[in-house]
Amino acid sequence: MNKELIIPLEFHLRHLADRIKKSGRSQLQAYQLSDNQFIAMQWIHEEPLTVGQLATKMGIAVSTASEMVDQLIKKECVRREKDVADKRKVNLYPEQKSIDIINEVISKRQEFLNELMADIPQDDQQMMAEVIKQLFAKMEQSS
Repeated sequence: MNKELIIPLEFHLRHLADRIKKSGRSQLQAYQLSDNQFIAMQWIHEEPLTVGQLATKMGIAVSTASEMVDQLIKKECVRREKDVADKRKVNLYPEQKSIDIINEVISKRQEFLNELMADIPQDDQQMMAEVIKQLFAKMEQSS
């Protein structure tokens, strides 16, 4: 491992990802949503989950997840529905409002990244996108 390359690369990638994330999440204030509520909405948007499954994915207690879901239901971001196959199971589904909020946050992130890259030559942008795509593919293969 080339520490002279990896150490600053990891540092810059971590801080860049954090700033991109924060730029998008600035939109959450308008909806009075916390970061954790937004994370929950994203998990629920990916696939229907039970409260217990959501708690596991977020690494929080089931009671905490349940309370968060109740708040998201009040904000009309999430709904509960009985599972068609197993009536004992209750799944969480995103409401259109949460889908719109997620898309708004992603759009804000993309705008921020576009602004950062505005002065970088197009060829460098293409190369950077390709290298990041390769890193992502390797990561996906290993998990």
